[in-house]
Amino acid sequence: MPPINVLLAGDASVDVLIYPARPDENSWHKHMLKTCRQRSGAALISKFLKCVAHDYNLKIHEPIYSGPVNIQHESVRSILEFEIHDDSGSSSSHLTLKLNRIQQLDYQSVWKPPSASFGTINATEKDVLVFQDTESSFRNPDDAIYFLQNARPRVLIYHMAPKLASGSVWETIRNGVHTEGGIQDPEKLVVVVSANDLRAEGVQLSHGLSWEKTCEDFVEQLGSVGRLVSLVTCAHLVVLFNCDGVIYHRGGQLNQPTLYFDPKCIEGEFLRQNLGDVPGIKEAFIAGMVTHLGGSIKNLEKAIELALLSARRLAASGLVRGPNPTDNPEHLGLYIMSALATSENPIFKLLIPSDIIGSGSDQYWSILDRMVGDPAQVARDIVKSGITSSGSNGIPTAQFGRLVLVDRHEIESFRIISNVLRDYIDLPQTKPISIALFGPRGAGRSYAAMEMGRTLLNGRKVSKFRMDLTQISTPMDLIPIFHSIRDCNLEGGFPLVYINGFDTPVPGSPLLWLFHLLTPILHGRFIDNGESRPIGRAIFFLGSINFKTYQKFQNQLGGGSRGLTPPRSEEFLGCLHGYVNILGPDCVGEHDRLYPVRRAVILRELLEKREPKLKVDGKFSIDESVLDGLLLVPSYRQGIRSLKSIVAMSRLNGAHQFERAALPPAGQLDLHVNSDEFLRYLDGKVLAESVREHLAQNIHMAYLKKRFSMGMSDEDRKKPGHQPWGQLSEEFRESARGHADNIPRKLRLVSCFLAEKQDHMHREPVEKFSPDEIEVLARNEHDRWNAERLQKQWTKSSKTDSNVRTSSFLVAWNDLAREWQDVDRELVASYPNILPEDYQIYRMGSVR
Repeated sequence: MPPINVLLAGDASVDVLIYPARPDENSWHKHMLKTCRQRSGAALISKFLKCVAHDYNLKIHEPIYSGPVNIQHESVRSILEFEIHDDSGSSSSHLTLKLNRIQQLDYQSVWKPPSASFGTINATEKDVLVFQDTESSFRNPDDAIYFLQNARPRVLIYHMAPKLASGSVWETIRNGVHTEGGIQDPEKLVVVVSANDLRAEGVQLSHGLSWEKTCEDFVEQLGSVGRLVSLVTCAHLVVLFNCDGVIYHRGGQLNQPTLYFDPKCIEGEFLRQNLGDVPGIKEAFIAGMVTHLGGSIKNLEKAIELALLSARRLAASGLVRGPNPTDNPEHLGLYIMSALATSENPIFKLLIPSDIIGSGSDQYWSILDRMVGDPAQVARDIVKSGITSSGSNGIPTAQFGRLVLVDRHEIESFRIISNVLRDYIDLPQTKPISIALFGPRGAGRSYAAMEMGRTLLNGRKVSKFRMDLTQISTPMDLIPIFHSIRDCNLEGGFPLVYINGFDTPVPGSPLLWLFHLLTPILHGRFIDNGESRPIGRAIFFLGSINFKTYQKFQNQLGGGSRGLTPPRSEEFLGCLHGYVNILGPDCVGEHDRLYPVRRAVILRELLEKREPKLKVDGKFSIDESVLDGLLLVPSYRQGIRSLKSIVAMSRLNGAHQFERAALPPAGQLDLHVNSDEFLRYLDGKVLAESVREHLAQNIHMAYLKKRFSMGMSDEDRKKPGHQPWGQLSEEFRESARGHADNIPRKLRLVSCFLAEKQDHMHREPVEKFSPDEIEVLARNEHDRWNAERLQKQWTKSSKTDSNVRTSSFLVAWNDLAREWQDVDRELVASYPNILPEDYQIYRMGSVR
């Protein structure tokens, strides 16, 4: 098989690297800084590709430069200063370097063609051309233009540099690759840019909030800069969001853009967790894409996914120095490029719902909905197997210590606040910073605040303080706490302060506590015996107990009716540095489909603390009915506190299974939840009454239709269970309703779920089940029917007689005659056709 020719051309500029000597070198060199020169751009891409050229059957034609000796005489693009990241190794180990500072120089690139000339490779053999753009114009652009007009590759990967979509070279290629026929083929052109470069051009893409917000901004803002029209409309645009995600946009077609993302990270987070900004990430991405293209544009989507893994490997490994004093810093090219596998760091793919975003028809859309479909099943998987379970794969999360967030709006709010706090923590401060937290009772405001603060202050000496203003009698009681915070600062600690009930009245006064908190929060000082004393730095989390959202608090405070005049209330609002609306574990509205998932994260942690023996090999053993009750009941009387109390009251000491019998009795449950409502969910009755009744009637009609088709005697037709719905006894109606109630649980056995129509998500409904699926459903339905009859004191007999509660069908599935098995098969097969008009059955998993 002939090799795939890869031609590399364009900018191959030189950088100067400054780095410290190894700690184990002799004393003369120990404090000495060393320097070397290395090429980047097309030369670095070539270097990466050569490491695995044999594995992928590539023939690399690297850029032409005068030779390694003359690198000393070429002009320098930038100076990179490094520090030692890991000095724990021995003299024989590699040493990892971390970029400390970069200085850009005034530089003009020289166009460098590939080592293969036009005459040495046939047109059909020039499979892939990688063109590295330059931030400044080439000194010899005419040579580059001539080459691009005559190269005629199968695929051209154009790595665009600022200033985007400008210059004579781009003008030459913007309509596509030049072909033998004298026309340009846009489908052969792939343009790679970074999100930061788009931002520099005025495209307003939010940074590091949520992948949903990134998708929305991309759809709404990509076309906001008219000058970039040739870039936005190119056939294949690949936008790189550091090492955390990629958006693939097909500007020449109406296809939805595709997001490739790491659900556990957001833009910039992978770098923050590893070595920070590492030179060569974009080059590693492009090299990874080339290796998996196989010389064909048809493989581009898979190539993008695996290219992201190459970039992540580079970000994690950085530049290293070998054990010898003469070793220069190098990339671990073979490690970065070889044996890539998606299981290493799973990257997920999502079709961005550009039609929904563009129309604004669903402001509540989430990746969770589109990736898995049924939030309740995701919640069950999280409780049983953890947030990294296969059932929750692809769900974007944000984690601050033990605080795990899964709701898009909470993720965005906490990331906004964490960015504010990071900036505050990184710089010297003399005054506190104040963050307000709102939410329903029992939402976990204090826990969330302190976990976020503790995580952001990791590695520092942290002291936690709590002021409960509902328990303090006078403002004088605050002075000792402020002194303790001040002492913490003087001792080199970092105070983390939670102030509960800041929006309550002072006992015996119409004034709110806000009046007494204004000076400490705004000016960072408190009054002690008439003397003003500085508090110093601190993070103040202000927890509301009267308002579920900041917006409601603002509206109430703005009227000046709770102890503060409008100017003073505006002054307080102005001194806040941010706020978070915490949703908590309860359902907060008709559009809140994700509350079971939020609750599942909390429930799993509570179970881990309550009884470790419930977990075997990382999985909790818990009855499905218990899960449904705990996860699906809409609300608890005291939020997380009530959920915690129910788990504490359950008989779980030494238990290996959380069974239904372990739950407290109904009277005790009612302390913390509406027990009647809880028991309905415990019994699997999750359907709305109208849906339940519709399904029950249609199930009975399907049963009668099947029985009539089998032939019935006049005696059989008169039996109580064979009457029309209007004449059916209540016992048989309840049996049909029980069948309807059980449909959601049965559907989970075949990875399906019942939901209101999701046409806006382009999720395809199930029109019929496979024979294997019908068999699973039918067998389970017969087991359910057996349990129902046995619980109602029916017994097995050779003759069925409802008057004396006997049945010949009260047997195991395998003992049931084929013709009667077919009755169950036909009933379960009818599910997709007997639903209310606004309901459908869907398969779990990503939207296709």
